This record gives sequence, C-alpha cells and structure tokens, in this order.
Amino acid sequence: MTAPLPQLTTLTFVGVQLTSAVEIELRGNLSFLEVYRAIQQGTLLREIDRVLPGACDFSVYPQDSEQCAALHEALRQAAGGVEGLERRKLGLISSGIHLVLALILEAIKQCYWIAPRVNLQNAPSV
Repeated sequence: MTAPLPQLTTLTFVGVQLTSAVEIELRGNLSFLEVYRAIQQGTLLREIDRVLPGACDFSVYPQDSEQCAALHEALRQAAGGVEGLERRKLGLISSGIHLVLALILEAIKQCYWIAPRVNLQNAPSV
C-alpha cells in the first residue's frame, strides 16, 4: 500500500530546512546512493540529521508519522525519473543534499502533493 501524498507544506518545510543547512555551512553530505537508499527505507530525515547534526529541525515529522511516510513516497516517485541521470536532468554531480532539494522541487512540479484542507466556514468574507 502506498502512502498518501504529503501536504505541500511538508515538501516546502523540508526544502527550507535543507536550504538553511547549506547556508550555515555544509560540513557533511550524503552520496546519491545514500539518498536513494534512505528514501527507499523511509529514513531520509534521520540520515540528514546524522550527517548534519543540529542543522535541520525535522521534529514536526516524526519517523512514524503519516506525513513522513508520504514525504518519502513523493520523493520515491520523483526519484524514479532521475536516478542515474542526475547530471543530465538536474545538473548535479555528487551532493546528496542538493539532490534531495532537487527531488523536492521535482515532487512539487509533478504535483506529488495535496493541498491542506481549509475550513472555509470561519474564513473572513471578502
């Protein structure tokens, strides 16, 4: 059974956290193989924490949460079209962190996400 799609905010939150990690100073990194393996195993956020301790705060998406599973499923789908073709399709040579950012953007582009539900009954009238 595949996980439900993640909310768009899940994808963008993880992307912003990774962007800040790169900005802080990328002291560690993951290989492409480590990224793909962690996506398949559903442990990507844990792997990023291992390599860049304290650089990202993924505590809002615990390992066993529905959104964490959905995030990994969306990244699996996005990775399907680029694995082995990273340089040609994404312009990447070796940075796994940049690969994850590119996969997040690909998941957004391919609409592998859902919009959060909004309660319109309490919305102000326009």
